[in-house]
Amino acid sequence: MSATFPSFADISSKFSESTLDEIIKNAGGTRHTSYKFGPSGKKGDAYLSRVFRITIYGVKEGAADQKTEQLEVSVIVKAMPDNLHRRRLFRSVIFFRNEIHFYTKVIPAIEAFQKSRKPAPQKPFVEFPKCLAYVCDGVNDFIALEDVGPRGYKAPARQDYISLDDALLTMRTLGRFHGVALAFNSLDPENFEKAAASLEETYYGEHTREWYTGFLLLAENVAKDAIKQIYPNSKYETVAGNFLQPNLFDDLVSLVSTRSKLSVFGHGDCWTPNFLTKYGEQGESQEIIIIDFQLARCSSLALDLSFFVYSCTSQELRERHYDELLRAYLESAQALIRDLGGDAEAVISWESLQEELKNFGRFGCGMGIESLPMTMIEDDEVADLDGIQENAILTDVWNITPFKEPAKQQRLADIFKHAIDQGYIR
Repeated sequence: MSATFPSFADISSKFSESTLDEIIKNAGGTRHTSYKFGPSGKKGDAYLSRVFRITIYGVKEGAADQKTEQLEVSVIVKAMPDNLHRRRLFRSVIFFRNEIHFYTKVIPAIEAFQKSRKPAPQKPFVEFPKCLAYVCDGVNDFIALEDVGPRGYKAPARQDYISLDDALLTMRTLGRFHGVALAFNSLDPENFEKAAASLEETYYGEHTREWYTGFLLLAENVAKDAIKQIYPNSKYETVAGNFLQPNLFDDLVSLVSTRSKLSVFGHGDCWTPNFLTKYGEQGESQEIIIIDFQLARCSSLALDLSFFVYSCTSQELRERHYDELLRAYLESAQALIRDLGGDAEAVISWESLQEELKNFGRFGCGMGIESLPMTMIEDDEVADLDGIQENAILTDVWNITPFKEPAKQQRLADIFKHAIDQGYIR
């Protein structure tokens, strides 16, 4: 792919000028008139896909006596890797299919459910980019999504801790994302289940055992070393050591596949860059758009919550504000459930949320031993993804080793301290 001037062929053999017309039509126009490519993402931002930015210019043609409107539509196009070995190694076909199903089956079901409610909700869930075009054939897959950057949304730095204000806003947004699913399941369970059936488990299942368990063993060793360095000869080392065993993969499979009364359409990849935030003039966080649903699944809401808390917040923030974060989440979920006509307290209460976290909250540590090392990796340590060879396995690319920096050891060890103190790992 040309670094300076990408072409449609760099995206997919099925991406063409007619795709641009489709995008303009789905954005309310008639046809496209021109386009230009923008800058792509940097190495390490996306393992499963390549990302293109395109600005498409078009027109909305009215009747003969009406003025023709000019349109400008910015899109993010996610395309499968050129390198077929990278595509195989990261199982891109499955992740693309799952995200496309989320946008084309789950989101329309959510929209139809919200539209069906009488009276209409005052503030329906809309915190996602619009899907404007896609192809899903397992070879030429791509998905074109509204680029919310021009609307002022941006991602924070990958390595940074999240602030309290950003964390609270993220929890409120997650509360709305999960709240619409809880209301949907409570009030229209048949259509909720139809939508849920369109999602597939992309990460933890018997079909991924051979692919993932070698890397998981490396991640367990990194976590054990960090805990040993920070909390030697303590209950944290003992309890975490019992958790970080070869059967961890089976526990994670069980956590993602066990349905509960608080099962929702989960995001699956709740780290900070997937919550694009709009900030005000004083730097205050105002609104969030959720992106990247390749790992979406129907599962306990505690999976997303624990993933976010352990991958994105500092121990200081957790110790001082954990209940505040959970209260913000709960109040936001309940507000949307009520707005949609549901009995919010019956659907989810403080007590049922606490119980769900007791049963499923350890997932955040199981996923955190992958996400935190990948979060803390320096840009120059990211593998050359397009140099992946034919017989490569996951550990060739994600060959993580114990941290030498005390701050990184501390960050990883502390998620176990918090989870053990909360009773999530016993």
